[in-house]
Amino acid sequence: MSIKSFAAMTVAASLSPAVLADEGDRGRFALGGYGDVKYETTEAADSSAYSARFVPIFLFSLNEKMHVEAETEISINEEGETEVELEYADLHYFLTDTTTITAGKFLIPFGQFGPNIHPSWINRSPWTPGIYGSHGSNQAMEALLPILSDVGVAVQQTLVLGDHQKIFIDLYSTNGPSVEADDHAEEPVEGGHEEEEVGHAELPELAFEATSGDNNKDKAFGGRVAYAMLPGIEIGASYYNASYDDEERLDFNAQGIDINVIGSHYLLRGEYIETETDGFEEEEGETEIHTFKRDGWYLQSTLQTGKIWSSLAGTELVLEYAETNQLAEASRWMVGFNYWLDARSVIKVAYDDTDVEEGEDDQRFAVQLSYGF
Repeated sequence: MSIKSFAAMTVAASLSPAVLADEGDRGRFALGGYGDVKYETTEAADSSAYSARFVPIFLFSLNEKMHVEAETEISINEEGETEVELEYADLHYFLTDTTTITAGKFLIPFGQFGPNIHPSWINRSPWTPGIYGSHGSNQAMEALLPILSDVGVAVQQTLVLGDHQKIFIDLYSTNGPSVEADDHAEEPVEGGHEEEEVGHAELPELAFEATSGDNNKDKAFGGRVAYAMLPGIEIGASYYNASYDDEERLDFNAQGIDINVIGSHYLLRGEYIETETDGFEEEEGETEIHTFKRDGWYLQSTLQTGKIWSSLAGTELVLEYAETNQLAEASRWMVGFNYWLDARSVIKVAYDDTDVEEGEDDQRFAVQLSYGF
């Protein structure tokens, strides 16, 4: 079972009394999930607004060898319409105690944040790290990657090295990204007009949304290898590759490293990502393939003050820094204060300051109530 699957089953089965039914051969059903309500102000848009969402996670054990899981996000958009999105829906087949095969739509195991930390009651910030985008809203920093989910198959392998040491190996194949509908990545950049305006050729925009189709025969593939010294340290390396155009001439590559440290009264989480995106560019009357390179990182530290001083029980301080480099340079500081109402409900108060080299800076303030069940 993957780390994500194990965490989801644990949340649903142990943290929640919500719905549990055991009907012998018919299996075991569990309902878990999370939700949040947020008040946010943004200087760039000169606005403030409340938002809310509800994210149920459904888990069903078909038998000892097969489990089904699905997550659906229900939210309200700016027009007041209810939006329902299938975050993932997959089946796990436990080939052995240490080998799991997954099929369906799943969260791609790239880094730590997307597959494991993005639920709002687990993430110590009311915002997604800048290198991963906004995950449902907008932000000043241009992301390197969204939180990836796609349709395909995957294999998870756990190697036990000792009582507290393990190696996690995840391999997968999915449909992969395509070109945004309004993007012209397959057309060469004309003359030098665009380069004179922004100082570089135009970076192609890709559509990473999971679909049940593909615009070419090439499949995205990748994986993550992580070393864990449980329960406190995990260090991982990730890779992702896909051809995204119709003719399979243009590739997108991403690689990254991540770290997650859990101490007695602190947390330390961070990731570094590099991406390479191929695009057509016209030079001296000839069309050539140019590779656009970007990189970025974030580091989030949490000091659990309530575990140090009993008079501050339930409190913690959060500090996060993120930056993206090359083509869309930006940096972001976030400072926050969290108060835990109980083991799975937290109030977060945070301030965010984003500096964009070629664009409008932004400062944000947010108060968020997040809960897991």
